[in-house]
Amino acid sequence: MDASELIVDLLSRGHAVEFQVHGDSMYPVIRENDTLHVEPLRSCARGDVVLVLAERGLTAHRVISKRGTTLILRGDNAPAADDPIEESQVLGKVTFVLRGGKKRGVFRSAVARATAFLRRIRKRRLSPPHS
Repeated sequence: MDASELIVDLLSRGHAVEFQVHGDSMYPVIRENDTLHVEPLRSCARGDVVLVLAERGLTAHRVISKRGTTLILRGDNAPAADDPIEESQVLGKVTFVLRGGKKRGVFRSAVARATAFLRRIRKRRLSPPHS
């Protein structure tokens, strides 16, 4: 059993999990090597950060839209939303991040939104023009 399978199994049995993150799709709220604390899902709402098992592996992204049981997720630092999913596909909700021994909330502050926006603009400016 690999780490992803163990995390999925523990959450499905009602246990909270903690594991180290790789990737920057939720930067600056969640950063490379942060530790996520994920609780089994009871409910989710717009603005929550949830964990799903995507084709690319375990993915923690923010709920940007909820219509009935259909969710649209997006990484705070991602240029586009993910494909729609059903709420039943959500494994759990990220309740906090551990960074440098300190607990940090995963709410998206105005500063975090501005930082992610500026980072996307810089990436676009540095990208070669399409021909």
